[in-house]
Amino acid sequence: MRKHLLTAVCATLGLTAASVSLADAVADFYKDKTVTVVAPSGTGGSIYAYALLVSNHIGRHIPGNPTVIVEDRGGGGGMKAANYVQNAAPDNGLVIAELHPSSLVVPMTSDNTKFDFTQVNWLGSVAVRPYVGVVWHTTEADTLEKMRDTEVIFGSSGVGGSSYQYPVFLAKISGAKMKVIPGYKSGGAMNLAMESGEISGRGNYYEGFLATNPDWVRDNKIKYVFRMGDDHPDLMNVPKASDYATNDTDQKMLAFLEAPLKVGQAFYVHGNVPADRLSALRNAFTAMLEDPAFLQDAKKAGLVIRTRTADQVAKVVSDLHATPRNLISDLDSIFKQ
Repeated sequence: MRKHLLTAVCATLGLTAASVSLADAVADFYKDKTVTVVAPSGTGGSIYAYALLVSNHIGRHIPGNPTVIVEDRGGGGGMKAANYVQNAAPDNGLVIAELHPSSLVVPMTSDNTKFDFTQVNWLGSVAVRPYVGVVWHTTEADTLEKMRDTEVIFGSSGVGGSSYQYPVFLAKISGAKMKVIPGYKSGGAMNLAMESGEISGRGNYYEGFLATNPDWVRDNKIKYVFRMGDDHPDLMNVPKASDYATNDTDQKMLAFLEAPLKVGQAFYVHGNVPADRLSALRNAFTAMLEDPAFLQDAKKAGLVIRTRTADQVAKVVSDLHATPRNLISDLDSIFKQ
């Protein structure tokens, strides 16, 4: 009996020693290193603001307490950042990337992409947010019905981004004459263009406006044309995109496009990151989300925190990639018209 007990104790001690050794190895790796959080959008918008928030708080939860910085790699609706992280950046756990939600579907709608979100390691999501299409308050054609007779110019980042695809798809199923112009580097650039009259409208996360331009919401400087994703008490009178999806094909296409809204502002690392560092980063991410200092800074910045776990994000991505190819091809043809 005593022999078996001694064996069990030794085994337990060995396991504990192994766990401590792994933790020490992770701490030794990150000590005095710099971790980069890659933002897939330029400064001035809420997507960048989330990357900045994470960079300011995750470091103290990572073993070894590395320095953490944020890096702007905006462009192409998140494609520039995704290409960099998956093909050029270090894959050793020193780079954490934020997903631009709209780029999630790009590998399935384009033959030219070199990244695959089924091959990355997810840390989780800080915020799932509803999406809105808006026009400046002086725009007379302020509904999709009015836009059937009057052309309205929307700005967007790139053709692979939600700011392009969502308005284009809504124009298709509603008959609205929305001309969507890509090429703006960030949400902030689009906001300036809307204020100056260069464009009349844009798509954005509702809480993105609350974070970066709360006076627009408070003073009714923008009018809401459509909404997508989760319900929000402030938007219950805004027409839902699903109101215009009147047949089975349009409904399935809309479900495909709305999938990124179920993921939101998710963060990930390269698929080659060693298991012990990945585990440490996931634990750090989870701990950060419950950190009072993190939550306080988010509140100050007007950034909503509505989280999803790494497994929940991975499931959405997996389900998305089960979409029939013919439906994706038909949807892709809409964006190439």
